[in-house]
Formats: sequence, structure tokens, C-alpha cells
Amino acid sequence: MRTQLILLIFIALAFVRCQGNARTKTTEKQTTIDTLAFQKGYALMKQKCFICHMEKPDPAKRNQMIAPPMVRVQQHYKPAYPSRKAFVKAVTNYIKNPSESTTLMPGAVKRFHLMPKLVYTDEELRLIVNALYDYDFKNGNGPGMMMNRPLTLNQGKKWKLDTETMNKMNQMNRKINDFSSSQLSDYRQLGKTIFRMAKTVLLDNSHQGQAYVELQSFFHNIEDNMHALMSASSVKEGEKQVTVLKQKFKKFYHYFH
Repeated sequence: MRTQLILLIFIALAFVRCQGNARTKTTEKQTTIDTLAFQKGYALMKQKCFICHMEKPDPAKRNQMIAPPMVRVQQHYKPAYPSRKAFVKAVTNYIKNPSESTTLMPGAVKRFHLMPKLVYTDEELRLIVNALYDYDFKNGNGPGMMMNRPLTLNQGKKWKLDTETMNKMNQMNRKINDFSSSQLSDYRQLGKTIFRMAKTVLLDNSHQGQAYVELQSFFHNIEDNMHALMSASSVKEGEKQVTVLKQKFKKFYHYFH
């Protein structure tokens, strides 16, 4: 009886070991497949996307830009669509049918206009967008930070904006300054709300003149903060971004009225 029990234990251990080995091989195989898919996707990105989009901002080539850098696309979409499935779906849908109503990059649309519809196969898009989701721009090819442009005055005076625009800016400022919560979800929602309101200002085609060039620069300089707030990983991080936005909106009133 004792011999049979030892034999059963030995068989059970051998079975568990085999299962573990099988899982390890499966994981290794999956990792290899993912790596190969990423390499194919990144190669397609370089071949098809970098024709218009730089990989990351280059101050020396600022005037040569005809589309936003790819790192900025990732930085805009990942906070709004943190899961791979949602990110791939959102970016793919936009590439297939670019529109102002769905863009998460209103500043880029205002500057470069909507991107044209591109003829890619579904497989190409899947590989490219998955590679965009995975690519570590910071560690892979240096930091992908924005090229911020300092605000200027109008011959020493504040820039005058139309009443409707100033009302919208005041509403955003009040939402930020009146905000108070201990819930992370509320901080993320505030980021989305502020971004949505900023989008309506940026995409208003009635805006003209240098005053609105300066206004675009203001929004350009707070984009990172809005996106960081949308994707804040803790209440502490949310508080930090709200504090920065309060300071930047306070600065806004030094340049506009």
C-alpha cells in the first residue's frame, strides 16, 4: 500500500512538471510571436508612417513638420484608451475615417488639417497600431516630449480674445480651481472634461490672427498635463497635475483678456 502511494505521488509530480514545462514553452513561443509581430509592425511604421510623421519631435526640423510626431499620437491615445484592445480599435478607426469629431489631437488638426484616408490592409493596420501601442519611445529613441513654445505679449499688452472663447476659458479655469475629490476616477474625469472643452476652442474655425496662434501655444503647453491627469495612476499624481494646471491657467490671464 505504501509503495502504491509513493508511486502515485511520483506520477502526480511528474505530471505537474510536464504541465509546467508545456506552459513555459507556450509562453516562450508567444513571446517570440509577439516580438516578431512588433518588429514587422515597427518596420511598416517606418516605411508607411514616417513619410509624414517624425518618430519624435526635432526642434531643428520644426518648420518641416507636416504631421504630428508618432510619439505624440501614442501619448494622446494611450491615456484615453489604456487597454490594447481599445487603443488598437480607436486608432485604427481614426486612420480609416479621420474626422474632427473623433480626433484626440485637435491642436494637430488645426495646424496640419485632417490626415487623408490611407489605403492599408487590415493586417498592416493591426501590426502598425499594435507596435505603436508597445513601442517605448523614451527608452527606445530618447524622450518624446513636446516642443513647447513660450507665450508672448502683443507689444507688451495682453492679447484680446472674443467673448465666447474667454467664457470657455473661464469655465475651464473654474472647473480646475473648484475641483476637490479623494477619488482617482474623478481626477481622470476632470482631465477628460478639460480636454473636451479645450478641443471645442482649438477646432473653432472662426479663430484668426496672432492672438489665436498664441492661444494654440497655451494649449500646446498644457497638453501633457491634461493627458497625465486623464491617465493618473494615483490621487497624488492627480493632485500634482491639477496644481500644475492651476498655475498654468493663472499664467494664461497674464497674456489674454
